[in-house]
Amino acid sequence: MIEAVHSQLERGIVLGAPVGVEVELAEELVQRVPSLEQIRFCNSGTEATLHAIRLARGFTNRPKIAKFEGGYHGSHDVVEISVTPSLDHAGPGSTPYSVATTGGISVNAAEEVVVLPYDDEAAVEKILSQHRRELACVIFEPRAGILSQRINFIRTLHEITQSLDILLIFDEVASFRVGVAGLQGLCNIKPDLTTFGKIIGGGFPVGAFGGRADIMSLLDHRQGPTGFTQSGTFSAHPIAMAAGLATLRQLTPNAFAHLNAMGDRLRNGLHDLFEQNKQIPARVVGIGSLFGIHFTDEEVADYRALARTDKNFIPAVFLALLKQGYFPSQVLCMNAVALPMEIHHVDGFIAAVGHALDHISSRIAISVRS
Repeated sequence: MIEAVHSQLERGIVLGAPVGVEVELAEELVQRVPSLEQIRFCNSGTEATLHAIRLARGFTNRPKIAKFEGGYHGSHDVVEISVTPSLDHAGPGSTPYSVATTGGISVNAAEEVVVLPYDDEAAVEKILSQHRRELACVIFEPRAGILSQRINFIRTLHEITQSLDILLIFDEVASFRVGVAGLQGLCNIKPDLTTFGKIIGGGFPVGAFGGRADIMSLLDHRQGPTGFTQSGTFSAHPIAMAAGLATLRQLTPNAFAHLNAMGDRLRNGLHDLFEQNKQIPARVVGIGSLFGIHFTDEEVADYRALARTDKNFIPAVFLALLKQGYFPSQVLCMNAVALPMEIHHVDGFIAAVGHALDHISSRIAISVRS
């Protein structure tokens, strides 16, 4: 990837026009993901979800969107709803309230969003049926690595949106690293639109969105103005395109098989470890090379369960892992195995988590005796 970046630097950085490498990356993505008939690049996952939602609203001529409670889709107004709501204000679990997550957004943003619960097919179908005539789309982020995910739930969501004629936007900014065609490939579904980021830029700022040609063609002005636009000075930046293309070409089926095998080994090892350590209840979740650690004795399948987890152990475990040479995410719930990692790296991490829990458990025992 470094060689690809150096080569592109010598040929040009920002030239104000297509340079060719963006076409190669687009072809690579379209070849991998069957639902992609057309694709456009932008600068971040936030931009990707913003433009995908705009297209959905314009294509359907409906004003509202639906998203899942706890789902994160970036930092524009309409998706900054019910990302981390207080359970005191979030309403019933099967019919969550629409709650603004941050200050400064439009006062009407919450009214434009219908909130859905994860892992509850019946509730999702009931809510979507009630709002079907005003909903442009459902935007779904799998929370891969943060919540437990049932493939059947994801497939049923796809079936429900199809039957109700509501567009499905699949946010694969994080989950695209679980397979050649992302999570939708593992589920064998074709969403109407998909958003991408992170991995498709090889570590450089990037975003993309694509899907059905009849929807994406709203941004095609070759036959005259359509009333829709998407642009950006750094969209399809040549360096990000070159880095992303080089990265994806390394992610072959064999590479994913290795990544996912290491992910399975890590999660299974942590599961066994947590079963042995009863003093500090903990769960490991994830799919493919993604995993998260939560301190709780209940399954973490939806936002409510995630919000109820014990956050008090996180700083101590994080610091204990740092001291042993491991650098997980600071909140422990969004981590990934990297391609160069082998069995001894995974087993070493599992052992390090065990040492961290043993140390914390001994401190708890001393505190109790005192």
